[in-house]
Amino acid sequence: MSLRQTEFEDGERLGKFVLLHDRDGTLQALSASAVVAACETDSGTVLLLPGGRMVEVNRSLRTVLSWFEVGRA
Repeated sequence: MSLRQTEFEDGERLGKFVLLHDRDGTLQALSASAVVAACETDSGTVLLLPGGRMVEVNRSLRTVLSWFEVGRA
């Protein structure tokens, strides 16, 4: 199985979604409950999603986790 990876520059919380911004300025909405795991890397954070998709965000693990905080809306 090959893992697909997408890279994002920044993100923000909006309701039950986290909006991720890619290098071209395109927005992707990710359900906050869709993340299976998060791992800090040298270049930021990698999120593992169902189906083996990996999403790389160029922000620290602590910053990315703050977007997924329970109770934030």
